[in-house]
Amino acid sequence: MKYRVKHITDYIYDNPSALCHNLMYQVPKEMPFQEVIETKHIISPNPSYEVAREDFFENKYLYFSIEQSHKKLTVTSESTVLLSQPNWILCDPSSTQPWEEVFNWLHSTKALNDIRQYYLESKHVNFIDGLREYTLQSFYPGRPIMEAMIELNSRINNDFEFTSGFTDISTPLEDVFKHKKGVCQDFSHFGLACVRSIGLAGRYMSGYIETIPPPGEEKMVGADASHAWMALYIPGQDWVEFDATNNLLVNDQHIRVAVGRDFADVTPLKGIIYSTGKQKMKVTVDVNRLN
Repeated sequence: MKYRVKHITDYIYDNPSALCHNLMYQVPKEMPFQEVIETKHIISPNPSYEVAREDFFENKYLYFSIEQSHKKLTVTSESTVLLSQPNWILCDPSSTQPWEEVFNWLHSTKALNDIRQYYLESKHVNFIDGLREYTLQSFYPGRPIMEAMIELNSRINNDFEFTSGFTDISTPLEDVFKHKKGVCQDFSHFGLACVRSIGLAGRYMSGYIETIPPPGEEKMVGADASHAWMALYIPGQDWVEFDATNNLLVNDQHIRVAVGRDFADVTPLKGIIYSTGKQKMKVTVDVNRLN
């Protein structure tokens, strides 16, 4: 599948800003099953300085600064990507290793540190009370790791209610677990906390997903949004991606932008602004299938 993504972020300030420094993670990365055909961006006002860089996790990002007075910042990024079907779609989940064997391998010197770093706690992923018990309902002794993760992914989808506005990025994971409500980043953080609590390696996936309108209705421009899901390391399959928000084993509708330990590593746009008063943010995303 070929997709074009357009992501527009507007920041509007009560009072002019004299200076801002920003990091933008909106450039899809080359990954297995994803080819980046084209990317471009427009920033208004024009930056005084900008440079493309790569972070510790090999994500591409843009640093830019605006060193003039402005009351509005608009960042527009556009990308075209080609997605192919991941190999895990054809994998028999029951044929994967028992999860305890994967645990033992991860906690030995045989596993690479690039993988092992993902079984640790992080800023938004911590081991709260009751988490391990919740996880072990799916990861019972001897169960194949992929089979267990598919069930856990489904349970999160069934047990938690997607509720826009109930949480923000500062909402503790304890509250998400207690109220069983949140959005895609909450479900991703919770799933990561589950697998990491039993010593498995999980990483945060940031990107986009195509939104299909109801039958007979036209797709609304700007109706899509940034999306988040998670990946679990499964020997023989590498990083296998799961979307609890949609109860999916990820196929060829998820456009990958960045990977990290959690949202804090891959925030789509963040920065420091020198101004007084409040600010408003508006985000619109369009994901369009080209074939």
